[in-house]
Amino acid sequence: MKEYATDYSVGELMCVTLSREIEDGDVVLLGSFTPLAYASYILAKITHAPNIVLLAYASVDSRPFQLSFTRAEAAATRGAALMWTMLEDLNSVHLKGRGDVEAISSIQADGFGNINLSVVGEYDKPKLRGPGGAGAPEVIKMHRKMIGYFPGHSKMTFVPRVDVITGTRYLIGAEERMKSGYRPGPIRYITNLAVISKHEKDKPFRIDSVHPGVNVEDVVNNTGFELEVPKDVPETEKPTREQVRLIREEVDPYGTIAFDFKPGKERLGYLKEILQKELESIGY
Repeated sequence: MKEYATDYSVGELMCVTLSREIEDGDVVLLGSFTPLAYASYILAKITHAPNIVLLAYASVDSRPFQLSFTRAEAAATRGAALMWTMLEDLNSVHLKGRGDVEAISSIQADGFGNINLSVVGEYDKPKLRGPGGAGAPEVIKMHRKMIGYFPGHSKMTFVPRVDVITGTRYLIGAEERMKSGYRPGPIRYITNLAVISKHEKDKPFRIDSVHPGVNVEDVVNNTGFELEVPKDVPETEKPTREQVRLIREEVDPYGTIAFDFKPGKERLGYLKEILQKELESIGY
């Protein structure tokens, strides 16, 4: 019988929920250093999905490693099956459609399956400039599943239509994907309020579950596009005590997950705190 935790954070809830999207045997790719996504992959590998293949940095089949801003890359490559180049990675996995999961986030997302990592507002005179797409357009288009996470579920993030389409999943539907040599699969977003998913090109996102303490109206009122609301919406499964322990003691002892939830003005200070903890851990 599962023993559920009572003192978890929303970040830990999202991390565990995202990890449950990882199936044993999945090919999982680590993109830019996104602590919550990395933690979910590692948690999955040391719990229910030991046979996932982690492609981290330049390594293939990385072993589970501890999150760190200063040592993550070295830890990911230590003990990996082999090393390869970015070109080999792109040609072998991304462009061949062999990847299963690489969780993404964005500054905007809409009900059509589009994301925006570029700018908010007019492109030439933006209100906000994002990091840019990098490999995100290929990731969300070619991988079997499009998994995303959003620490702030609001109408500023989930908009009727994104200002700039940095990438999209559903220009074509499942049947067309298979004809084109790509595997069909859902879009599923884990947010600080709920889990929502889209399975067909011409159908709206559906509320799969709401987190403890959140009701359906909270999700609908904070989403800028139509949502399908099932008659009975379940509560998101809570983290177990063991999952929370693993996150805090083995996967993320420095608290890097919380970085994803910090406002921009607080991030530099929090980063300094984490770096100080990391230095102290090696006696510096």
